[in-house]
Amino acid sequence: MKKKFEFPCIDRREFLRWSGGVIAAASAFPGYPGEFAHADTMEKAGLGVGARRTLLAACPYCGVGCGTLISVEGDRIVGIVPDKLHPTNKGVQCIKGLNAHEPIYRDRLTDVLVRKDMSDPITGHVSATKGRFDDDVFEKMPYDEAEELVAEKMAAVIEAFGGNAVGLSGSGQLTMETQWIENLLLKGIIGSNSIEANARMCMTSAVTGYFKSYGSDAPPTSYEDLEEADMITFWGHNAREAHPVLFWRVGDHKKAKDIPTLVSDPRRTGTVQG
Repeated sequence: MKKKFEFPCIDRREFLRWSGGVIAAASAFPGYPGEFAHADTMEKAGLGVGARRTLLAACPYCGVGCGTLISVEGDRIVGIVPDKLHPTNKGVQCIKGLNAHEPIYRDRLTDVLVRKDMSDPITGHVSATKGRFDDDVFEKMPYDEAEELVAEKMAAVIEAFGGNAVGLSGSGQLTMETQWIENLLLKGIIGSNSIEANARMCMTSAVTGYFKSYGSDAPPTSYEDLEEADMITFWGHNAREAHPVLFWRVGDHKKAKDIPTLVSDPRRTGTVQG
């Protein structure tokens, strides 16, 4: 059984210090309480990276690509602070990005379940329980034994059919570092080009629209163009929830230049409400 990570105990004083800092950081953005935090305000509240080891990374939560400073103690991420020098978020981070590391330590799998009657592509055996996911068709196995089993099965398939017989389906929310490791394993070690991600399905309609509108698979704009716009329109896009830092930049530009903004959406979203 995988050992579950236990969060360090936080006493009342520490809790109040952190919660007060977050409230103070959020107060820098009146009208959006609790949605954003700025690096300067976090540092004043004592929530900066301090003497801890600091690593640069891109936030994996959405597609905006905010720069973050990952604060590490030992081998544990203990906090995230927005990067003041990053051109995308400019020292601002939304509440989702500030807590993007939490799922790493929220263990959900406590046991490895292995199908008792497994299919074998080498011998051609097809499991009699294929397609069934009832408890009785699985057995529990320790993590180290399960790792050995996966390695043995993959090695046998690669030897019999070549590297491309092993595929990997990833996610659009993988970190840049994880994607690098993923490609290193599949392409560099196994010799497979069979890499896919759910991002292909969610981007199919968008890319089709890009090609028809712009003749390219990506819009020919950058974030800096936001501050040059005389009017900004959101078509069915709830930026306040989906891409908060983008919403903040638009709101900041609207306030500074008094430009008109239009939201076309059948829903009364946070973006519609402003």
